Amino acid sequence: MMLQGTLEKEKIGKIVELLKQSKSILFITGAGISADSGLPTYRGEGGLYNTTATDEGIPIETILAGEMIKTRPELVWKYLGQIEKRTRTAKFNRAHEVIAEMEKHFPHVLVFTQNIDGFHAQAGSKNVIDIHGDMHKVYCPKCFWSKKLDNYEQLSSSPTCPDCGAVIRPDVVFFGENLPEDKI
Repeated sequence: MMLQGTLEKEKIGKIVELLKQSKSILFITGAGISADSGLPTYRGEGGLYNTTATDEGIPIETILAGEMIKTRPELVWKYLGQIEKRTRTAKFNRAHEVIAEMEKHFPHVLVFTQNIDGFHAQAGSKNVIDIHGDMHKVYCPKCFWSKKLDNYEQLSSSPTCPDCGAVIRPDVVFFGENLPEDKI
């Protein structure tokens, strides 16, 4: 095991040497980086959206659309709960750690990710733009109450705001919604 750790450090060292001329490094990541953590990609082999319909006969893209959180929040939260449960049982992987490690060697490292799992931050990356949001942050679209959650275990099937009673939502971009302007 020690030899493997030494070899990995040597590989990281070689990458650092190749990149030494750079002052800034941008990592762009998507679902593939978390596949090694055991999370399925969305459309690849074993992907979450490979089937044409959900248990209800509705395409997952329709359920996870912005309008659906207003009209059928229980369906949205059902499938968000399934995604969150998979994330909860997984952990960031070596690729996330290597990216975080790069911050120790370069003055400007930015991670731009489409992932909502939060693994880059958990691995230690400080400068992360999670363009599609973070599923562990929830908020009320009515009064803007917000909270960071470790998991969804304690949430009801249609969780509501403790301040105003409106249905809360995760701080993620659903299908059909615009990307947040502050992250573009």
